[in-house]
Parts: sequence; structure tokens; C-alpha cells
Amino acid sequence: MVQKKKFFKLFIICTLFVFINNCTNQDKAPGPPYTAEVLQMNSMTSTQKRSEAPTFKFDKATFTWLQDLNSLNGNYFNFVFGGILKASYVSGSIVSAKSFEQSKDLNLRYNVKNGVVVPKDYSTLAMLSSYYQFDVVANNIQTMTGYSMDSIFSKYGKIRIFFEPKIILESDGSTIQSSGKLNAAYVPGAHQFIMFQRSNLENIPLAANLQVIAHEFGHSIWELAFDNGSTPDCDRLNQEYVIRGLNEGFADMNSYTLTGSTNILQNSIDFGNGGTQRNFSTITFTYDNITGGVADSSNSTCEQSFYCIGTLFANALFNAQKNLGYDQTSLSGSLARGAFMTLVTNAIKTTKSNMSNLPSSSLIKFYDYCKPSPGDSNNSDYNGLILGSFFNSFLTQIGSGATQTQICTQLKANFGSVGFPSTYRVGCT
Repeated sequence: MVQKKKFFKLFIICTLFVFINNCTNQDKAPGPPYTAEVLQMNSMTSTQKRSEAPTFKFDKATFTWLQDLNSLNGNYFNFVFGGILKASYVSGSIVSAKSFEQSKDLNLRYNVKNGVVVPKDYSTLAMLSSYYQFDVVANNIQTMTGYSMDSIFSKYGKIRIFFEPKIILESDGSTIQSSGKLNAAYVPGAHQFIMFQRSNLENIPLAANLQVIAHEFGHSIWELAFDNGSTPDCDRLNQEYVIRGLNEGFADMNSYTLTGSTNILQNSIDFGNGGTQRNFSTITFTYDNITGGVADSSNSTCEQSFYCIGTLFANALFNAQKNLGYDQTSLSGSLARGAFMTLVTNAIKTTKSNMSNLPSSSLIKFYDYCKPSPGDSNNSDYNGLILGSFFNSFLTQIGSGATQTQICTQLKANFGSVGFPSTYRVGCT
């Protein structure tokens, strides 16, 4: 078992050992199915708290959907190395980019020992490990959300995963490379993922962290449910500050549903208060604590901008799940994490089309729906009306009964009278 602080020391030792003892021509790997040494997350045990960070290990694993090892091309995913993505904007881990230019050969370097692919360098290890995490998500996505990979494939086609691309912003030509804030991202509309090897802030590489991959995949499920799989280029609701936050909260819930941990970032980026503020099962702040610009400035409450909205949303869903008697230690079962997240996903499918009583976007001088709104946590009342409209429709789609009542009660506790005005409430006690 590899603790996160020992990861890179152990990796360097492993890499040197592999390099010194395997300076031969690359062998042909048997498969498919292929088996390789990759970074994997150890399953959370039933005795662990959901707020704990899981541990990781190097071990051999068999790929389910990978068909061509050297090109990392499979039934549902295809890796693309390098290249240039031209983006109109970047918002959190969402990148708006539809233009792609150039690419390089993957050039995986490995040896084969007893039928097992052993990476010879860090880049190969990172790519194989990253692909394996997508395989794990694909194996479990139907249990998590109700969507099968075949149904996702029929809507999106084969999903491309860009590894180490260069992202150029169309507005000013500036370049975005790997950073603490963008090492993994989703590209809606194009249905693509972006992965960087690592930054100097990471412990477990984000691109190889199952928790992070499951979060990013959650964005693709949000797009599938909220926008029927096709995010409009210029859409007011998707560009609203709080809707972007709710998208992040849904993605966090998707990650927790698969892994059983609400502590998504600690293993990869453990600095400042970022990981703690995103650990949604343990937060104590409310909407009132992050209004008036607080969420968009350095503070000890929550300085994660619209992510704070998502954390409050995920926390409300998590607490409702617990109070309704779901088994939070299990993924599968009629009263397990997957069943609850499927219920949430099904409600999201018809939430957008039934949202009503929205405030005029002119209140915050929001006219250009092709880029994120100028609104932030200073616009507390306006944001509350957007949230209220979403929550009202979402709860209506959940349907009357104990689940609606419990979710409404938790949303009311987290968002209060400003973030969830009483006129929008459905089923609250």
C-alpha cells in the first residue's frame, strides 16, 4: 500500500529499477485484454469514514475495454497525445474548446514480464494509469447513474482524451499549461477530456487519480442529463455562476458515488484549505457565510468561488442520502450510493426544461451568453433566485415523498432564505 507522501520516492525507485533491468527492445504485449502495472486506488473499507482520503498502490490490473495498447484506443476511449486546443474560455475544470490541431505519437515505453506490461518511464505510467481509471469508470457508470456506456457512446461517440495538450485562449492568445488548477478537465460540446501529467503541487497525479477522473466524468453525465448530451454554444443557464457551481457539486457526488470518499482532492493537491473546503461531508459553512464576495476572495470559510455552491449542493445530497437510510459504504444495491445517484441523475434530466421564475440577467448586466456570467458571490440575491428556480424544478422532478422532503430540508439548511427563497421550496418541512 502506497501512502501519498511516499508516492514519488517509491516511483523514482521503481522507475530506476525498471529502466536498469529492462534496457531491451520493447516486447509485444499479449492482448486484448491487456494487463499492466498501473497506479490504483485501494477500495474504501466499511469502517473508514467517508471523509477519509483513500490510499493508492502500484499493482497489475487488466483493462476491460482497451483494444490497442500502443495507441491506447479502445471501445469507448481514445488517447491523443499533445496537440493544440483552441479554447474560448476556461471555467474551473470546464474548457470550452472545439478546435484541435496537430498531435504526436503516444510512444509508450514498456517491457513485458510474464505477460504484464511494465512501464519504463513516468509518461507511460501516467498514461496507462489514466486510461485504466477511465476503464474503471466505464465498468461502473451504469450502476452509478443509470446510463450504460453503450448509451453514452451512442450519444457522444468514442470519447477522446487529450494528454498533455497545449491550450490557447482565443481571446488573447495566451497559453494554459499544467497548473495546480487545471490538470484535469472536461470539454462539453466536444465531449472530450484533458489530462496533464502532473504539476509540482501534486502527490498522486490528478490524471491517474480515480477520484478526479470520476469527478471529470461527472461533468459529462451532467451534460448528458441537464442538456440531453449537447451543451449549447451560447446558453444563459450553463454560464450562470451558480449553475456552474451545481455542475461541480454533481461531479463531486459522482466521484463519491464510485469511490466512497468525499475527500476528492487531498491525495492529489494538499495545500492551503482547498482540499478541506471541498471535502463536502465535513463542511460547516452555509450560503450566508460565502455571500458578499467572500467565496471569491481569500478567507478561511470557503475561497473556492462557485465551487463553494457545488460543495453545499453535494453536502445537502450526502446528508439526505444518509438520513434516508442509504448504505453509504456500498456502491451497488437498492439502497446504496449508486441507487441514490441514479435517482438524482434522473431528476436532473428534466430539471432544466422545467425551470421557471428566473430573474432578468440584466440585473447583473449579463448579456453575452457565450461566456461565463460576470456574476460572482457578490450577487447573493440574484444567485439565490437562480438557485431557487433550479431547486424548485429539481425537487419537483424527484417527486413527492420522503426523498423530496429530506433533500429539500437539507437544501434549506445549507442555502437559507437567500440562497433558497421560501417561494421556491417544494416538500420542505
